Amino acid sequence: TKNRPGVIMRTRKDVGETLVEVMLTIVIVGLTITALLSSLATAGNAGNAQRNSVRADYVLRNYAEAIKAGAQTCIPSATYTVAYVPPTGYATTVSPTGNVCPPVDAPQLLRLTVTGSLGLQAFMQIKVSSP
Repeated sequence: TKNRPGVIMRTRKDVGETLVEVMLTIVIVGLTITALLSSLATAGNAGNAQRNSVRADYVLRNYAEAIKAGAQTCIPSATYTVAYVPPTGYATTVSPTGNVCPPVDAPQLLRLTVTGSLGLQAFMQIKVSSP
């Protein structure tokens, strides 16, 4: 073929990638990076959920120990004092309420609840008895 002025002829040495190949590569790399970042975010969220669960359990156990310690000075039909302040971001409740010392021969069953950040709740049942 003759070279015409203003017309560039392709030769075998001018081999390169087409636009479709470049776009396909960009899409594949983008999907790979998106999957990697998504898995890292999921791992981070799972770690935070586990940490919050362990922290709520820790608060719950300390609350139970404070109730048992308060009940150690019980006189039947009197009330006892629980000296426990939950950490910031946590709330504790007990059911039934009132901190009334149970009779010596009949331990009282209490349900403890700790509510933490993001609405996480932990429960425990303990028996309190008068000494």
